[in-house]
Amino acid sequence: MEKIFISQAVLDALFAEGKADLDGDRMTIHYRGNQVYKLIPAFKFLYPEEGDRDPHGLVGKIYTRSELNKIEADIYMDSAIVNQVAYQVEPGYIGKPEAADPAGPAPGEVSDHELLGEYLLKIL
Repeated sequence: MEKIFISQAVLDALFAEGKADLDGDRMTIHYRGNQVYKLIPAFKFLYPEEGDRDPHGLVGKIYTRSELNKIEADIYMDSAIVNQVAYQVEPGYIGKPEAADPAGPAPGEVSDHELLGEYLLKIL
């Protein structure tokens, strides 16, 4: 699965402006028809809290809760500690297209992944 990270702030703006709806863990974006995505809670690693040292190579990477459990990371709000190194993280979600065609889009069509990327770039 390709990871598309959507920050909580972007989701809040989409919902506040009526551009998306949420039903459980399913989000529908009202753009070029309705696009449905399963939302999986995740965190994006932004930077180490102290200096430039990133001994675990986590900066810029996105992890779900289960992936963080595997690396024994402790998360509290917008901070994570991995093997005694503190990181600033951004909470959000990975958006996984629902009912995606495993063969991909037909020639000339745009995939759900591309549509979501295009839409998020337009609203940011």
